[in-house]
Amino acid sequence: MLLKDIYPSEASDVEEIGHATIELIRSRPFGPNEGAVYIYKVTPTPITHGMQIEEFFIVTFSDDNTEITWGIGNDPREALVMASVKWKEVVGEEGENPFEKVLSEIQEGE
Repeated sequence: MLLKDIYPSEASDVEEIGHATIELIRSRPFGPNEGAVYIYKVTPTPITHGMQIEEFFIVTFSDDNTEITWGIGNDPREALVMASVKWKEVVGEEGENPFEKVLSEIQEGE
C-alpha cells in the first residue's frame, strides 16, 4: 500500500524507498525458555529532499518462536524504559521484567 492510497490528497506520485542499517548492539539471554532481550541500532540512510529520519534504537524480546518489538527510543536506555513500561502494562508486575534487568545491568556497568 502506498501513501497515496491512504492519503490521496496529500501524497505525491513519487514513491520514495528508504534504506536503513540495522545493527545488533546488545543481546542478553533471559529465562528458561531460551528467551532473550535484543537491542538494535537503526541508522536510516537520508534521502536528498526526502526522508531524513535520525538514528533510533529498538528493543525486542524473543522467546523460542517469536521476536517482538517492545520499545523504541532515541538511545538504548530510552528504548529499554519504554519496553519496561509496556511489559508492565501487558504482562503485569508478576515475575521479573526482562527489560528492567537489562537496564539495571547497563546502569551498573557505567
